[in-house]
Amino acid sequence: MGHSAVVAPSGLAELRAREWPSLAGAAYLNAASMAPTPERTRRALDEMNRKRAHVTEWRDEDFSGPLRAAREAAARLVGGDADEIALGWNTSFGINLAAQCLPIPEGSTVVVSDREFPANVYPWMGPGCPATLEVVPADALGRPDEDRILERLDRGDVSVFALSAVQFATGWRADLPKLGRFCRERGIFFVVDAIQALGQVPVDVREAEIDVLATGAQKWLCAPFGTGFAYVRRELAERMEPQVVGWTSLRASADYAALLDYRYEFVDGARKFEVATPAFQDFAGMAASLEVLLEAGVENVRAHIEALLDPLAEWLAGHPEFEVVSDLAPGRRSGIFCFRPPAAEETFAALQAAGVNCVLRQGAVRVSPHLYNAADDVARVVEVLDREAAR
Repeated sequence: MGHSAVVAPSGLAELRAREWPSLAGAAYLNAASMAPTPERTRRALDEMNRKRAHVTEWRDEDFSGPLRAAREAAARLVGGDADEIALGWNTSFGINLAAQCLPIPEGSTVVVSDREFPANVYPWMGPGCPATLEVVPADALGRPDEDRILERLDRGDVSVFALSAVQFATGWRADLPKLGRFCRERGIFFVVDAIQALGQVPVDVREAEIDVLATGAQKWLCAPFGTGFAYVRRELAERMEPQVVGWTSLRASADYAALLDYRYEFVDGARKFEVATPAFQDFAGMAASLEVLLEAGVENVRAHIEALLDPLAEWLAGHPEFEVVSDLAPGRRSGIFCFRPPAAEETFAALQAAGVNCVLRQGAVRVSPHLYNAADDVARVVEVLDREAAR
């Protein structure tokens, strides 16, 4: 797959119209739950399924090509290398990989924030993790309490800090480089759940000194269900051994003429964590979706989303009875925007009745626009809030 040049911000409207024609005027503001696939992704899926139906057209490249393209696109997205990417089926794949395969000392502590999404909590409680989980209380708005977390990490018994780059119920966006540097200086593994961040805010695993990053791809990455990946820092991957072994993870399996020459020697890099035969057609789709976002430029996507949300933020600033949960400070904003109306369920029902697709999370209305949205979509939210405020 070739590397497309990043479009200018002025070209985003054309990209939106080409890749998501069915969303014009739809006010779909729910990327944090599920994003629609672009047209080129649908075509990639259709072509792979067509070849499968006409199986005589299937070639060896149809096995290896989509996986290679998906790893390369994922690596470009996070600033890593393709050999540091393991393709998986959701965020839990990568978090479990970290919990079960990192060299975690017996009896040490894994720290998470309260109000984390369960995918970044339960794997650390399971039998494969030798550490004890500790949950640090959130702040009054339900966001990670950064000062309290740093104080806890500094006590000397912590082996892992696991954190969502963007919190699902508040939109709180972590200062990943600050936290990663803090962890690296203390020998703490930094594990990041990136499913609510990748595709809408820039993430650089080198700059943030991330050890393991996990994501599913069905949300902001606009990819098929059942796709995702984990980034595993190269130096760490060499020290980690898979706890779930797929036959393609072993070097001997590379030669189909010598499959029965059993040798328990893993392939190099993060690919050893992949578990045998994947959904080739879905990873062809994931590669296509990532190319759309790389073509748009994630920094352009971030700026586009912030511009969409600015009028809503301004309206809420003038209506203090609507409590804003999300952090709107520069550098801490994300595409997840949460606010608590005086009557949350009634306001949510009014938004739904007006054709606004959003959700309620922890008593707050959550809107999450993406690249495919336009200003009119958020303007519809403000119109509904005007009517609700006047009641």
